[in-house]
Amino acid sequence: MMILNTQGIVLKSVRYKENDLILTIFTKKLGKVSALAKGAKKNKSSLLPCSQIFSYSDYTLKKQKDMYNINQASCIKSFFDLAYDIEAFSYASYVSKIVENSIFENQTNNKLFYLFLNTLNLYTKKDVDKRYITRAFEIKYLDVMGFRPIINRCVSCGIMPKKLNHFSIIEGGTVCENCNDNSIKVDVTTIRLIEYILNNDITVCSKAKVSKYIVYELENITRKYLINYIDNLNLKSLYFLKDVKKGGYNFE
Repeated sequence: MMILNTQGIVLKSVRYKENDLILTIFTKKLGKVSALAKGAKKNKSSLLPCSQIFSYSDYTLKKQKDMYNINQASCIKSFFDLAYDIEAFSYASYVSKIVENSIFENQTNNKLFYLFLNTLNLYTKKDVDKRYITRAFEIKYLDVMGFRPIINRCVSCGIMPKKLNHFSIIEGGTVCENCNDNSIKVDVTTIRLIEYILNNDITVCSKAKVSKYIVYELENITRKYLINYIDNLNLKSLYFLKDVKKGGYNFE
């Protein structure tokens, strides 16, 4: 019977029986696992704070057949406040679904783990542009998953002109004037921002002041890039956020 200690982030929490929960956890040592949290629904359960969505905790897991049991858990950060900010919660749910669909049991990805963790932490901050942070997450996620866009040269012919302001989704990067068939024309600042995001930690990137127009261009590229390269992309949380905005809430 295997017992393992590992840090993890809760991606999903599903009720099981009266007081139990089955958690989907992104762990550092095991990748994605399903774990039974017995009695976690009880108000006085020590597992309650470690069983909430997005909770970042230390877990002691015991393997039993096809599932793990949580023997002990200690919450490092709950991210509970995200539930009170509909914009932050929607973006966090969106990136969580991307992460959940990209990881498997016994396949660790610590770069993605810390990217996800740092992104959740940024969503709790009042002074950050959450829309921009989500775009930065998408770009860094693509890099982590092996789909890093080529930015500093024409991805088609290899030349390095002084100005590159066309981006090809199919080719996977910037293209020059001679190779710009079916490409997206963007501001040079957008290209430079993508390069900056790729070369820096997302926490550092969050300090950049980016105009709404550049964020819009970034979103146009990342959305098409993700749809083209990533299977099972779930956009429901973002569509929900747009519906809420149409209903009178404004997060811009």
